[in-house]
Order: sequence, then C-alpha cells, then structure tokens
Amino acid sequence: MQTNEIITLVLGAVSFFTACGTILLSFKYNRLVQAQVEMQIRERITNARIRYEDLIINHMDQIVSNNELINKVYESTKEEFLNAYEEACQKYLDKKVDKVRFKKSYFTEIQSIVENQDFKSKYDTKSTPYKATVKVYEEWFNLEK
Repeated sequence: MQTNEIITLVLGAVSFFTACGTILLSFKYNRLVQAQVEMQIRERITNARIRYEDLIINHMDQIVSNNELINKVYESTKEEFLNAYEEACQKYLDKKVDKVRFKKSYFTEIQSIVENQDFKSKYDTKSTPYKATVKVYEEWFNLEK
C-alpha cells in the first residue's frame, strides 16, 4: 500500500467516525429538545391550572352572584387553561413529544377536562376551537374509530 492510499484510508475512517458521532449527538440533542418541550407543556398546564383553581377558590361567591368583571376574568382563565391542553395535544399530534410518555402523563387529565360538565359546551360542538384536544380524546377513548 502506498502512502497516498494509507492517508486516504485514514481520512476516510476519521470522516466515517466523525459522521457517526455527529449522528449520535443529533439523536441525543433531539431527545433533549423533546424533553424540554414536554417540560414546557407541563409548566404551562400547571400554571394555567393553578390560576384557574385559585380564581374559583377565591371568587366563587362573586362568580355565582354574577359579578360581570369576575365572570370575564373567569372565562379568560378558563380559556387559558383549555388552551394549554390544546397546545399540548397539538404537539402530541405533530409528534413533537414522546407519544407513549405523553399518553401516560395526560390520559386521565384529557379525559377529565373533556368530560367535565364545566367544559362540556367547549367540547360538545362541531365548531369547537379545541380540535386537537378532541382528536386526542377520540383517539384514546373512542375505540370504534
């Protein structure tokens, strides 16, 4: 073997191992990004849930007595709460999160909000703005589809 062939062989081997390393790092980076997205989803849902529950706890008497300002804040908070789940379901459907882990994490939550009487009107209509949430719910709970 000549010197040129040895150098070419060594450079080829180095290039091959560099490419393999780059591919492995790429997979690791993708998993890291996916984990970060999942954490952001959980944080957004948790914050929306806390805000929604705090409003109900602290102002239930005013909501019941039909205080217009409190009712507007209540509706806005409810929308933010449902939007957090909608965005999470969109990421699930777009495969931006681990689908198995997502289902384990949100199975009961998605069922409880879609079937909750307080939110029934938001999910019952065909013109629901929460199409991704409904689609995920149907995928998980409507076994006939």
